[in-house]
Amino acid sequence: MKRMHKDGLKVLRLRGIIFSLIVALFGIGSTASAYFFDWGIVYPVMIVSAVLVVLAIIFFICITPKYRYAIFRYQFDTHKLFVQKGLFFVKQYKAPLYRIQNVEIEEGWIMRRFNLANILLYTAGGVIQVKLIHKEEAQKLNAFIKQHGMMELYDGDDYVNRDVEDESSHDLK
Repeated sequence: MKRMHKDGLKVLRLRGIIFSLIVALFGIGSTASAYFFDWGIVYPVMIVSAVLVVLAIIFFICITPKYRYAIFRYQFDTHKLFVQKGLFFVKQYKAPLYRIQNVEIEEGWIMRRFNLANILLYTAGGVIQVKLIHKEEAQKLNAFIKQHGMMELYDGDDYVNRDVEDESSHDLK
């Protein structure tokens, strides 16, 4: 089974840095509010803000990226796509290629710097995401799914419906 691209770890860490900076700005704002509005609790607010910033840095920069990189796996063959994620509650998504209705490739502004993309696969049951893979691999997977998913539906000129039995076999005489 394949994992997300190793540069995906860098993207996750950069997202963690941005989120930690936002938490730090809220901490600075709450401390400044306590000081300027003379709440009388400047030091406790400052300590709580500093602790929250340190916890955000540890969690969103160190722990979460390693966790997401270690647990996310995907695999595809000529008939189905398999995606697995989760540590304590493992979620496994299996989608036959002929069930995939739409495929989208998504790039964020951080992901573009590392030439990474997310691929979103829409089925009638929901959306399956393959996250932080190389952009070329996402485009290949997109073409592969469109080609193989549609080839299973059509057999020459006749439409093949795999879910409904052939009604001609139930002729009433």
